[in-house]
Formats: sequence, structure tokens, C-alpha cells
Amino acid sequence: MFNNRRLIVFAVMLTISGVLLAQTPGTSGDPLVSKSYLDHFFRFRSVVVPKNTSLKPEPGALIIVRSGQIVLEGSKGKTIVDLTAGKEIAVGSELPLNHLLIISDSAEYKLNARKLTLILASCLQHENP
Repeated sequence: MFNNRRLIVFAVMLTISGVLLAQTPGTSGDPLVSKSYLDHFFRFRSVVVPKNTSLKPEPGALIIVRSGQIVLEGSKGKTIVDLTAGKEIAVGSELPLNHLLIISDSAEYKLNARKLTLILASCLQHENP
């Protein structure tokens, strides 16, 4: 009888601790990644860029060109960072498809669409063609 009582008390304590320690994934209480972190850094939106249209990325913008053709324009000697390839892309170059690119400084860059293009981006402003 004494061993059964111990076993029941142990099982109840184990169940209560499991319930108290359980976290719902994706909430602010999740210990691996906080929801506010994801909300802040992954605010991507799909943008369809018509041919001969320019976009102006802000410093810190993240860009992924999914299809089409975009050429980087700006001051001579300036570059943006291709995080996927681990290299810099110079002004005048075509942006590679499916690479994560970051605008690392406040230089006046423009992204010019040479043909209909789909991008995933954060922090962009449309400009008149």
C-alpha cells in the first residue's frame, strides 16, 4: 500500500509539472524563437514589378528576386550584399534569382525592372517610371 501511494503521488507531480512547463509553439512564451523576432525580421511581401518600373529600397531592406530581371542602379562603387552567395553585387549588375540580398547602407539605390518581375521584399518604395 505504501509503494502504491508513492507511485500515485509521483505520477500526479510529474503530470502537474509537465502541464506547467509546456509552452505553445510560436507564442511569445516559446523558448526557441520569439514571435516578436519573427514579426520584426520576416515582414516579406510579394511585389509584382512591371517592366520599366523602379523601386527604391531603404537601408536594411531584404530582397529576393523570384522571377524576371532586376538591375541595380546607384552611385558608382556602391554594392549590396548577397547573403546567399556571400559576396557583394556592384551597381549596374543584374540581381540573381532566389538569393537573399540586403541593402546594407543608405546610398540612393534603385531597382529597375527590365521585364515583368516578381520579388519578395521588405522596405521598398515604388517610384514613377
